[in-house]
Amino acid sequence: MDVRIVVETTFENGTTQTRRLGRLSRPFRDTQPKGFGLLIEDAKSMLWQLQQTILRDQIEEISEASRVSPDCNKVRAIHGYRPSVLDTLFGRFQVKAPRIRRCACNAKSEVALGGPLSPLARFSPDRSTPELQRLQAEPGARHSFREAARIMEMFLPCAKQANTSVRDRLGKIAKKISGSEYVEPAVSSAGKSAAPVTVFPDGAHIRSRPEYQKRHLDVVVGKIESSHMCRRFGLVQQAAQAPAR
Repeated sequence: MDVRIVVETTFENGTTQTRRLGRLSRPFRDTQPKGFGLLIEDAKSMLWQLQQTILRDQIEEISEASRVSPDCNKVRAIHGYRPSVLDTLFGRFQVKAPRIRRCACNAKSEVALGGPLSPLARFSPDRSTPELQRLQAEPGARHSFREAARIMEMFLPCAKQANTSVRDRLGKIAKKISGSEYVEPAVSSAGKSAAPVTVFPDGAHIRSRPEYQKRHLDVVVGKIESSHMCRRFGLVQQAAQAPAR
């Protein structure tokens, strides 16, 4: 059998665009167990193409709608296009972000604000979608950063994920969650000039082996980073005389 995937987009003004994304061939006489149904590589390819189509149509519709001045309803001119990179769960895309000239009909609200208007700026201030940011942070909180990056690349057509990107994203999300609840710890005058230190802890419960061990172990591992130092540590609390230190 042959499967053709077609996307039909209907805009708010009533116009319709139809695009053919791709084609899958599954001849039943040649079908093997490993080729039964939709394969993960097929899904990645289709999701990448579908995301590209949706983004292109959304940018086109938002750009056209943003050209209409809210004060005089005149159509504003496009100053130019600025290439930009947008990271999503389903791929990294080069997009052409339009820059629209501000209207002079209301000098206080339009001209006084400065240069050309970028209607796409509010949708991707970090050049990545909120869904990608959340999915970078959640596996990063549950697994090692490299493992979280590997899992995302395995199942999604996203761009190559670096362990440092997952780590930084988790840090940003943690700061947003803490928000106003965070209380700056008291620091002595001697330590005010010290560089900030970041601690990444993890742990595991290791069960004893009956033939020669007598107790279970709780192991804490982690990494301490600062601008001039990076150290890894491991701790078995039952075997340490001063675990807190």
